Amino acid sequence: MNNWDRLEQVIQYLGLNVNSFAKEIGLSRAERLYQIKKGNYAISKNLAGIITERFPDINEAWLLTGEGTMGKEVEPVTNTKIPLFNISLDAFDTDLSNMPVAYELEIPLLSGSDFAFVNQGEAMQPEIEHGSVVFVKEVDKDAVVFGDIYLIISEKMNVVRFVRGGNDKQWRLLAKNVEGYDELFLDPDHVKAIYKVKGVLSMVSL
Repeated sequence: MNNWDRLEQVIQYLGLNVNSFAKEIGLSRAERLYQIKKGNYAISKNLAGIITERFPDINEAWLLTGEGTMGKEVEPVTNTKIPLFNISLDAFDTDLSNMPVAYELEIPLLSGSDFAFVNQGEAMQPEIEHGSVVFVKEVDKDAVVFGDIYLIISEKMNVVRFVRGGNDKQWRLLAKNVEGYDELFLDPDHVKAIYKVKGVLSMVSL
């Protein structure tokens, strides 16, 4: 596991993206992290210290060397089974008990997720490939961070998109695959439930 692999694992564990993670640790820009991704730099002692000061449960020695485990293991981890739904987004309901569970997954790093679903579209490629498993956690509409990816269940549509600020009455919903999908606009008052994407598993056989 190289420097970027370890850093990416931390970012996914925290349910952030690169830009929001950079802000969380006090970096004005994410360029320093992208340079690590490109292989131009390693994780420095200073950067590891900044990360572990902000997130004390992360193991600094593991960040720097890859030895040991990501967490400090101050207490045992209880694995929670995550329900996996293999249905189209159009069939999603805010009452999860009404939806058929295809599998129950045990993935410690994503155990805080409310559920997972199989992505059946191409709007968020390459970040979320068709057929990948997406893990989400429900959040309040007021807690939405513009620029992050969410599963949105609304009166008008059910979609996975980047959420951007629009005006007081609308959110802008953007696909990653901008060539194939148009920008959408949604009144937050029409949102029935919104879930932050916590992680994506692309190499899973179902």
